[in-house]
Amino acid sequence: MQKKIFALIVALSFAVSLVAPALAYPFTVRIRAEIPFDFMVGSKRLPKGEYLIESLNDTGTLTIRNAKKGKAVNFMTIRGKMMEKPKSKLVFHRYGDQYFLARVWDGTSDTVLKLDKSKAEKRAAKLAKKEENPDEVPVNDK
Repeated sequence: MQKKIFALIVALSFAVSLVAPALAYPFTVRIRAEIPFDFMVGSKRLPKGEYLIESLNDTGTLTIRNAKKGKAVNFMTIRGKMMEKPKSKLVFHRYGDQYFLARVWDGTSDTVLKLDKSKAEKRAAKLAKKEENPDEVPVNDK
């Protein structure tokens, strides 16, 4: 019995040692985008304009800042893997005339950063009574 427990502990330690570096892989995001419509990030409404999107730390927290007015909103993301390597871009979910930031690619890695749907987005989707209709917004080069 002790041998089985010891073998399990060794196996788990080995698995953790393989996974930990992948989870700790640092990433930085720095994107400048001209967004041609008002949009939402979580529950915050932002006006159309030029924005800077930057990573704050390695936990997936990003900030989006109006390039001229300097007002910023922080938001959490979830890392995912891209199958292809596109240029930097933002993806918005559109419901009628409301846009919600949904995904961010920085173009320098195969990581896509996804935002959870906010209460406001879920409410807009329910009112629209349809599936999300993502609109892609290209991002200017850095």
